[in-house]
Amino acid sequence: MTRKMLSLSFLYLLICVALGQAATPDRDKVIEGAKREGRLVLYTGMETDEATVFTKEFTRKYPFVKTEIFRSSGERVQQRFLVEYRANQHAADVFQTSIVQVYQLKNAGTLARYVSEEAAVLGEGFKDPQGHWSAFYQIPYVIGYNTKMVAAKDVPASYEDLLHPRWKGLISLETEEYQWFYHTLQLMGRDKGLDSMRKFAAQNLQMRKGHTLLAQLVAAGESAIATVVYSNRVERMKATGAPIEWVRFKGPTITAINAISIPDKAPHPNTARLFVDFTLSKEGQNILRSHRRVPARPDVLPDPPSLTRGLNLYPARPEGMIENYNDTVARFDEIFNKGK
Repeated sequence: MTRKMLSLSFLYLLICVALGQAATPDRDKVIEGAKREGRLVLYTGMETDEATVFTKEFTRKYPFVKTEIFRSSGERVQQRFLVEYRANQHAADVFQTSIVQVYQLKNAGTLARYVSEEAAVLGEGFKDPQGHWSAFYQIPYVIGYNTKMVAAKDVPASYEDLLHPRWKGLISLETEEYQWFYHTLQLMGRDKGLDSMRKFAAQNLQMRKGHTLLAQLVAAGESAIATVVYSNRVERMKATGAPIEWVRFKGPTITAINAISIPDKAPHPNTARLFVDFTLSKEGQNILRSHRRVPARPDVLPDPPSLTRGLNLYPARPEGMIENYNDTVARFDEIFNKGK
């Protein structure tokens, strides 16, 4: 870990202690409180098998806890949570989805402050300075391409390379790629970025819904290149012999954040703290690794390690993006989805 990262982590801990409410409660008291509560309700966007493994391993560590899972898409999990919250019916102890939904709940004032000791190793941009959320895992955004359709000498090294005339009609893009759009503009500069996006849209893009579908279309040869795919998913497909590969950028690689948080009205707050600690620990992060996720902890390498090794990861921070979300959606749709 660099001196800068150590300094930032130390400063972060000092801030959290100063917040008082965010400081980690005494461990023994938390465990005793969890024993009295005896229950954990997890609201999650994880796949069912992953969530089941996490709760199973958690109860193996804390056998006095019974667990319950509500699993759906991030949007639906958030919707159910908010409906219950407004009706003063509080069921969720832990809320875990994309940073988009988590940050919106923070802005709505529905999340508690809790700084897990395990979050100290997380880098800048992978945890909330006020202690409302921590990164659970990350999703590097990369270009995917069909190895039979794209010659080695023509592999794009950056998004600018996708503007080459040879790729017209051969590139796919997700219909709601808002995080990528916003953060690419941040990296390029708004005016230059918007100009580049308009030129990109003129490439006669194949607009498709879902990153899994995009990767499958590339592997099937229905598109030569996907603008954004998940590198860990590409690795899984490669292992089955699919003709697909992903591009390692020399510059910043935008990486989306999947976050974990505790609602401020959680009925079992001590058990929730134990669960957050568990998910952020090396033990919990290694469960993610076994499911081919990319852990948020820098000291737990993904499988394979090349998923992050050597990459300049640029966390897709929610600050700014959420406040400008409606404008981002409108701009993206105007450029890429107009008339479609």
